[in-house]
Amino acid sequence: MRNRRMKLTAALLTAALTCGMLAGCQGTGEGGNNQKGEAGGEKSGKTKIAFIPQLVGIPYFSAMEEGGERAAKDLGVEYLYTGATQANAAEQVKIMDSLIKQGVDAISLSVLDSSSTNPYIEKAQEAGIHVYTADSDAPDSTREFYVAQASDEDLGRTLMDRLAAQIGEKGKVGIVSGESTATNLNTWISFMQKQQEEKYPDIEIVDIRYTQGGSSEQALKQAQELMTRYPDLKGLIAVASSTVPGVAQAVEQEGKTGEVAVIGYGSPETVKPFIDSGVMEESIMWDAEALGYLDVWAGVQVVEGKEFQEVNEVEGLENPVTWNEETKTLLLGDPLIINKDNVDDYDF
Repeated sequence: MRNRRMKLTAALLTAALTCGMLAGCQGTGEGGNNQKGEAGGEKSGKTKIAFIPQLVGIPYFSAMEEGGERAAKDLGVEYLYTGATQANAAEQVKIMDSLIKQGVDAISLSVLDSSSTNPYIEKAQEAGIHVYTADSDAPDSTREFYVAQASDEDLGRTLMDRLAAQIGEKGKVGIVSGESTATNLNTWISFMQKQQEEKYPDIEIVDIRYTQGGSSEQALKQAQELMTRYPDLKGLIAVASSTVPGVAQAVEQEGKTGEVAVIGYGSPETVKPFIDSGVMEESIMWDAEALGYLDVWAGVQVVEGKEFQEVNEVEGLENPVTWNEETKTLLLGDPLIINKDNVDDYDF
């Protein structure tokens, strides 16, 4: 738990200890009068916004956590960030169930497997808790809305465009992704495939490999196997940020730097060593800290019964945020291209 003032009421201490039972749970803000949530858990007078990432301990989600904490401080709410150390849908379900029992006001989650979490989204809503998605969506669920980093189409098509430019718009390409059930990763891949089919007939996506929990070690092995099976491979795409190091290291170890292009959705800190060494030219990304801020801001809006506007000026963010009523999507902005010129400008 975050440090709090020395003077806390006994009831708030009880709530804080309850929060502390969740692995990685963190709260911000100070105490207030206690009240019972509809789910039966003790809760302070401050609004509680929870976020469940796909996993903790990587720069990307740590940056989202920092953004969420900044928003919580600005908006005067309590922020709970809690997840497992590996991407695991079963662990997300356990954490959701615990948050429901605590009686938080809103839960957002980066969905790994919608078939697992959808029933718990409904369970939370039945308990009077607002539930929405962030970073990875579950459009087949009853979630209220989706806080998106950039449009899935832009992310997929942009990556394929950038890779095509690096390999001269021709050659064999392999994909190494995270969990096979991750909605966001699969959607990005589908738009990569569409862009390739529509614009790059001389590029062939030869295989898509998946890793359990987005394991970097498994990504390394999968990338090695792809290069062995296709010795004339021209490009490798690391779809999850956690798979980027494994894919890049595989190319380094095989001595194919400059021969096999590597691109993916890696955070600046993740890709910097590989951009510096020449293994990667670019990474497709967005401002993860800003996404974390938007995630908490959105939760506060819905808890307070406020509606999103078509264009939203969010104090604490540099650029306006757009709202798509049809898809129920709050969009942070356009994809960000990370390269040698700007990789040092970010700290996540």
